[in-house]
Amino acid sequence: MKKIKSVYILLLSTLWFIVGCGSDDTPKPNTPKNKPGFHTDRSKFIATMDAAASDKQGRNNYIDEFIAKSDVQCQRYLDRPLRKSESKSKSALYMNLFDAVSAVFGTKDVTDSAKKLYMKNPNGENEAKMAYEKALSFEIKRGVEIARERYAQTMLIKKNRLIESYTAAMLEQDIQNYDKLCDYEYGLVEINNILKKAQTPTSVQPFSSRLTIDPSSIKNKVEAVTIEAKSKEEKKKKKKKNIQSEEEMQIIETSLDDNTSLAANLQN
Repeated sequence: MKKIKSVYILLLSTLWFIVGCGSDDTPKPNTPKNKPGFHTDRSKFIATMDAAASDKQGRNNYIDEFIAKSDVQCQRYLDRPLRKSESKSKSALYMNLFDAVSAVFGTKDVTDSAKKLYMKNPNGENEAKMAYEKALSFEIKRGVEIARERYAQTMLIKKNRLIESYTAAMLEQDIQNYDKLCDYEYGLVEINNILKKAQTPTSVQPFSSRLTIDPSSIKNKVEAVTIEAKSKEEKKKKKKKNIQSEEEMQIIETSLDDNTSLAANLQN
């Protein structure tokens, strides 16, 4: 009996050890993320997070490799075909963009039309909305680059810190934040900021990017899409009106034919 009890205890201990070892929920920095959005693939990095946690040089090597390879991967991610994602924040950013263009260049008539066209048919297909997003995709992607460049500068400055004051865990958080910036909405935020600065230009800039976005290119693209979208709408309205006129004429002709036939029958 004692022997059976000892074996039973041994089996329970072994099972507890296996379950305990297998239930480690600690996130690994290089494991693939299941969350939506962009995530840098770090599976083939030469530098490792273990080395980044060990000393300052290992950490700095990891930072350099991460920024370089993440930027390449982010560009590929943004070059994919535009996704028809809808969100209140995205729509609000476009409304702000149109208002900012109006404030800088005095194009209220055009931008008011742009706002109506962009918000038309919110629950269905909207050709104009996709046209604005496609036309401004270059500026939006450039905005993403600028936002990420700014954040990368803060990471590179931290390379001067000791490993105790800028740990691998802190680096991992910066990596997550850097990945989040690879998103069209952050690009829209950036070009909105650029248009806002264009309203009240100042000589002192706390961050001067090597990349630029010309506000006039945004204005020109908004105008071009608006003019084309309005022209298409007018053609659709005209076509619809012509179809209605043809249908009305057919009804009148049918009615006349019926009346003629009736009159002929009465005479007979």
